[in-house]
Amino acid sequence: MPSIVVDMTAANMNLVTEKRNAKVKPSLIMVDNVDALADSQLVFQDLFTTDASIVAATGVAVAGGAQAVNRLRINVSIDACVSLRDELKDVKFLGGARVDRTVLGVPTLDAGCHVTLGYDLE
Repeated sequence: MPSIVVDMTAANMNLVTEKRNAKVKPSLIMVDNVDALADSQLVFQDLFTTDASIVAATGVAVAGGAQAVNRLRINVSIDACVSLRDELKDVKFLGGARVDRTVLGVPTLDAGCHVTLGYDLE
């Protein structure tokens, strides 16, 4: 199982880039907010590019345009550490994975907030 650990030195951090013909299936998400300066709301987004043939057939999206879809939202209190495994059984990223951090609805960076994503490819 590959994994990645990032600190939220930007309001949004890429975790995994899009894998052609594969889905990213998270098996572990851990958020360490112990050293952070405030509560965190983290949104895990699926980032993918719609193929032109799908756009032509459905007319739903813009060809070649990057799509961002929210897949999971986690609230973590200051001085807390959260680990998710079983809750991820139905979560899949069709493209890449990114995490966005906000505090009271405002995109916020905080190097004290650490996010770990363990994943498998299907």
